Amino acid sequence: MFILRKILKLLLLPVAFVLFFTSWALETSMKLTEWAVGLLTLIIGAAIIYSIVIHRWGDLFLYSLIFAGIMAILMAVVVVQDFCSSMLEKISML
Repeated sequence: MFILRKILKLLLLPVAFVLFFTSWALETSMKLTEWAVGLLTLIIGAAIIYSIVIHRWGDLFLYSLIFAGIMAILMAVVVVQDFCSSMLEKISML
């Protein structure tokens, strides 16, 4: 049984490396683009408010879609990071 676990860990080593690299790459890219995404979100938020004030509903819809897309991408990055870290924990527990 002990040897089987060691063999399983050895087989899962490339998977652990890919998970670690993916998590690291996402975290690094988020830290590098944090200020740009924040500024873009602020600009889109201001454009949404401006579109409401001047009653341009087509632009409001477009800006709302862009804002929702940015938030969906950010949420997807967090979900992938959490998935990678939980899978790395499970592999290390073997």
